[in-house]
Amino acid sequence: MIKAENIANKEFRKALFGYDREDVDRYLDELIVQLRQMEEERREMVATIEYLVSEVSTRDDENPKYEKAVGPVSPHATVSDEERRYIQEIEKHIR
Repeated sequence: MIKAENIANKEFRKALFGYDREDVDRYLDELIVQLRQMEEERREMVATIEYLVSEVSTRDDENPKYEKAVGPVSPHATVSDEERRYIQEIEKHIR
C-alpha cells in the first residue's frame, strides 16, 4: 500500500524536455495531503471498529442475541455491507 511518505520522498530523474518540476511538485503535494487525510480517517475507523468489537464482547452476557466477536481487527481488514449493517445495529443497542 502506498503511503504519503512514499510520495513525499520519491525522487525523479531530470530530463532535458521533461515535465515542469513545479507543476509536478504541486500535484504531489496535493496527493500527499489527501493521502494523509485518508490514512488518518482509516486509523479512526479501525479504532472505532476495535472499540465496538470490545463493547460487543463485554456485553455478550447482557445481550446474547449477538454472536461473540472474535480477535482483533486487522488494519488491512475491509468491512462488507453486511458487516456494516451489523455494526450499525450493535451501535443502536450500545447507545
